[in-house]
Amino acid sequence: MREARRGRYSRAALALGGWAVAALLSTPSAYAQDTKDGSKETAAPASLAGEYVDSQMEMVAGIRLNADGTFRYGLTVGSLDERGQGRWKRVGDEIVLTSDPRPVAPTITAAQVEETGGTPFAIRLVAPSGNDVPGVDFTVECAGGEPITGYTVGGPWSMPDGEQCMPRAITFAKPSYRLQSPRLRLDARAGRTATFLLTPNDFGVADMTGMRLKIDGKTLTLHREDGTLNFKRVER
Repeated sequence: MREARRGRYSRAALALGGWAVAALLSTPSAYAQDTKDGSKETAAPASLAGEYVDSQMEMVAGIRLNADGTFRYGLTVGSLDERGQGRWKRVGDEIVLTSDPRPVAPTITAAQVEETGGTPFAIRLVAPSGNDVPGVDFTVECAGGEPITGYTVGGPWSMPDGEQCMPRAITFAKPSYRLQSPRLRLDARAGRTATFLLTPNDFGVADMTGMRLKIDGKTLTLHREDGTLNFKRVER
C-alpha cells in the first residue's frame, strides 16, 4: 500500500469532544440493586471500593469502584480519549466489569456528492454538526492499482499531484474508537466532492464488558490489546 500523506492531526476527537478523567471520577453514582423486599443490597465488597489511578508520561487513567457495584472509568493518552461506566463484581482474585448501558459504536455512511466544478475529485468526512473530522484513517481502492492509505485532514482530501489512481471505493477506520466503516463506493469524477457522515453514537465510550482487573494488594491490573494499565488505589 502507498501512504498518501505524512504528519497527522493528534485527535479525531477535536470535532466530537474530549474527556477529563478527573471530572469523570468526581461524579457520584446512583446505582443500587433492588432486593425482593424493596431494600438495597451491596453488589460488591466495600473493601475494594475506591478510586484507582495510573499516571504515566502523557497518559492518565482512572477507575472508581463504587460500593453499590457500579464503576466509572476514564483514560487520556495521545490521540485517544475514552470513558466507560457500568457494573463490577469480584470473582476470585479478579474484578469483572460489565458496561451498562452497552455502548453503540460510531458509524460512517455516504452522505452527499457536491458539484464543485473545476476542482479535482475530493473526499470529506464530517460530523453531524457539519464540521470536518480529522485524524481518521482510510484506504482508497484503485482500479487496476495498489490501494492508497491516508487519513482525513480536517477538510477536503484529494489525490496527491501526479497520482494515477482511479478511486473505486473507500474504507474508514479508527480501531481505538471501535470505528470501522463498510466498503463505500466512489464515483471519482473531477469537479465533485464526496462527503461521508460520521455518526458518533457512543464515540469515545469503551465497551468494557468482560474486561478483568487483576487484584494485587492496592493495585488493579488491566491487560489490554494495546498495553497494560496498573491502577493504584488513591489514599485519602
